[in-house]
Amino acid sequence: MRTLARTFAAGTIVCLFMACALVGVLADRAWATASVTISPGDPHSQQTITVSGAGFPVHAKDPTGIQILECADPGGTTAGLPASNLLCDGTTINPTQINTDAQGSFTARYTVYALSGLHTSNIYCDKTHFCVLWAGVDYNGNFLGVHAFSAAFEVGGTGSTTTGGGSGTTIWVPIVVVVVVAGALLVVLARRRQSTSPSSSS
Repeated sequence: MRTLARTFAAGTIVCLFMACALVGVLADRAWATASVTISPGDPHSQQTITVSGAGFPVHAKDPTGIQILECADPGGTTAGLPASNLLCDGTTINPTQINTDAQGSFTARYTVYALSGLHTSNIYCDKTHFCVLWAGVDYNGNFLGVHAFSAAFEVGGTGSTTTGGGSGTTIWVPIVVVVVVAGALLVVLARRRQSTSPSSSS
């Protein structure tokens, strides 16, 4: 019975190591999710703001650089974020190349414009219509590939209160909790089996 208990304990340790490795992989993927931040507050039309990004491919893997452009985000919610480039204005794409550094990050200057769906654009982006900045690798060919959305804003509005969603969701925290609880239960079961075995009571 002692051999059985030792085998069970060894199996428990192996499971814990595997679980920790899985958490590490998932956490790494979550942290690698692309993200974009912009200057706080609502910009005015033709105002140049600072755009920063992280979690994008390094320059060697994306030699053409990062693209940035304005997209509609009705209501300024995550649910309203565009699912295709049809809800973005291609004429607002950054005119100069933006390269990432060795960590896949970048900081660039971008000029924001008020857009009218009635006259000058296919989308609305003004004092009463929320929009976001899309930043990614390929706006035309792979809109839902490596990308991220900025916080929602109104051009010339009174202040953005809603944050647009990114391209991924961080899930590693609940996974860590589950793994820790499961590991604790396995250890408790192993001790109980060892304490109730005939060899341990003799």
